[in-house]
Amino acid sequence: MHDTTPCPRCGARRDDTVHRCPAAADVLGLPPAALRVLEVLSAVGRPVVVGGTVRDALLREAGVALPAATEPDVDVELHGAPGTEVVIDALRRAGAVVVTVGAQFAVCKVLLDATNLDVAVVPGAVVDDPALDRAVAVASRHRDLTVNAVAWDPARGVFLDAVHGIDDARDRVLRHTSDTFGDDPLRVLRVVRFVARFGFSVHPDTVRLARALSDRWDTIAHERLWPEVRRLTEGDHLSAALDVLHATDWERHLPELAAVRDVPQDPTWHPEGPVHVHSGLAADAAARACRASWVAGDRRVVVVLAALLHDLGKAGDGTQRVVDADGSVRIRSIGHEVAGAVAAAALLRRLGAPRSVVREVAVLVREHMVAHSTHGAPPSLPAARRLLRRLGGAVATAEAWALVCEADSQGRGPAANSSAARAWLDVLRSHQVSGRRSSFVTGRDLVDAGLAPGPRFRTLLAEAAEAQDDGVFDDAASGRRWLAARLAEATPAGD
Repeated sequence: MHDTTPCPRCGARRDDTVHRCPAAADVLGLPPAALRVLEVLSAVGRPVVVGGTVRDALLREAGVALPAATEPDVDVELHGAPGTEVVIDALRRAGAVVVTVGAQFAVCKVLLDATNLDVAVVPGAVVDDPALDRAVAVASRHRDLTVNAVAWDPARGVFLDAVHGIDDARDRVLRHTSDTFGDDPLRVLRVVRFVARFGFSVHPDTVRLARALSDRWDTIAHERLWPEVRRLTEGDHLSAALDVLHATDWERHLPELAAVRDVPQDPTWHPEGPVHVHSGLAADAAARACRASWVAGDRRVVVVLAALLHDLGKAGDGTQRVVDADGSVRIRSIGHEVAGAVAAAALLRRLGAPRSVVREVAVLVREHMVAHSTHGAPPSLPAARRLLRRLGGAVATAEAWALVCEADSQGRGPAANSSAARAWLDVLRSHQVSGRRSSFVTGRDLVDAGLAPGPRFRTLLAEAAEAQDDGVFDDAASGRRWLAARLAEATPAGD
């Protein structure tokens, strides 16, 4: 990528293999503990900061709005050190906790004053600046994307850019550094994840390379899939990520998603277009809502995935054209929420999602149409209680359900509106329903009443749940009285 065009950041003309772009330490926003570690490492070798810390500094300078960092670790490459043990001793003398991992070359996991750093001790002697520049240039071409391949040298206070990563950060483009990108096909999913996070475009050459790697899906270790999918939900640009999945031919490895591409929807209710467009817009809306409401971690993962997958049931026979009495043709998807829950669970299980995530996403997908059942009117308390029971009894899940329903409504393009789901939550809260719903009649109560476990248990427990939802009893004592009366009704006279 050698050329002599001016750097868009400093204006200097690039006439060397590695462009050295001036950058003071405060540009990176490193915590004091990280600066202290760099000082210690500088006494035993030549450290350079690499990875996300440098990338995010360049993006901030370029005016990119970044999501809050979830992993603020600092990555460092240490060149020219006399040996790993020397490095470890120096760090421990500075008060750091150090754990060494790695087989090919050592990586020191460093903790100092609540700051985490990964220090990769790179073999080989580095005695001067040109040698360091050459070593950084070689390493950078083995990284995945140019925006991730810029290093920062604290000794000279410069960015070291051998692959025009500074340019691509300014242009908001994701581009592979070299053909070594194909050494790990998981990098394609990483590109999709970065699109979701930053909303960047992908360079056409990188799209072509990703398409050529599509047949290597099965070579990716199964346990590596879920971490990438999970981090995908950290971004706010899920619709753009879906487009890249399709453009790179990797969507076919997610057949439930591929099945809703270009599936038509009723234009009255969904003027935004086919199902895949609506799914992406809904996921974008869910991500924005989570960020605005400070919903993070596993809660955000569940909400964003449920919004993304909520209409998978519209694939195949899930969508039908129906002729109304007036002769107009409507597109209906009756029962798609049930089929969608099955499809979402199947997809997430194959991607290695934890059971708790699979279960909750499936429940949210299955119940996402309930908000429309009252046609805009507030639900009754029994109806709200029944919903809470079907959701698993936790109000936190009901709050996630409301976010998914709102995202569904917001993902309709020009027809976007507010969901009625908030009214359901208001009913639950106004009646002081909080925490996890307790069942006031349990299997233990049935055993204590003299019943043996069997098919009748399920029937009685279901009746008890309905009665509790309807307010027939509201505590354990009244629940036991209800059970006694119910059993008396079912017992023939004279028995």
